[in-house]
Amino acid sequence: MAEAKNDINDILFLLQKIESIIDTRLIGDIEPDDDEISLIAEYQERKKSGTLILHEI
Repeated sequence: MAEAKNDINDILFLLQKIESIIDTRLIGDIEPDDDEISLIAEYQERKKSGTLILHEI
């Protein structure tokens, strides 16, 4: 019984790793919306000019 439980836990662990890999590879497949593009451009400009202020959470 304990061996079967260990096997199930191993399978669940592998499935979680596979799911993580799939999620990682899917990131970036969705094109950003127009408002997101403008916010990204604003962020990059503020970062370049040194006026970006980040607050620690």
